[in-house]
Amino acid sequence: MGRPMTKIEALHGYKIEELVKLRNNTKSKYTRLVLTAITMRYYGYPNEDICKTTQLSKATIISYIRNWNKYGFKSLKDNRGGSIPKLDAEIIDNLIDVAISHSPTEFGFSTFTWTCELLKIYVEHNFGRKVSNETIRRILIKNKISYKRVQPKPTNADIAEQNEFKKYVRNTAYFRVFF
Repeated sequence: MGRPMTKIEALHGYKIEELVKLRNNTKSKYTRLVLTAITMRYYGYPNEDICKTTQLSKATIISYIRNWNKYGFKSLKDNRGGSIPKLDAEIIDNLIDVAISHSPTEFGFSTFTWTCELLKIYVEHNFGRKVSNETIRRILIKNKISYKRVQPKPTNADIAEQNEFKKYVRNTAYFRVFF
């Protein structure tokens, strides 16, 4: 015999028809899934049927139901977070241009090669946006720019392999760009 299913303890002042109507009219996917799990459980459907319908795990369904029992309507709000892009397209284009075409010394830095840390400082100083090194690294990778230097190859390496590598790489003064 399995565990008893988690039940809907109260509808918190709503009728089940109102919850179904709200589920059908909401634009939020999260709210729609929570309300689907709640209404199906209210009608007595087991976890397996709710899992098949919503494509959610049993643990998520139980979590949704427990939160509904505890918080009611407040549990329908999606509090999972999500990120708003900190850098718009113009800033990213400027960043890529600076990384490929300019030296850090042009902007008052004491080194001749860009690092993610230096690019982060550049963005903060010129645009007033605080970003992490990881954000800079991901932007560079997304734009097919590697901040790592080419590793030397032994002189007896395969010439065809070296030429194939060189065909897809354009070296700039500060980064490698892959095509």
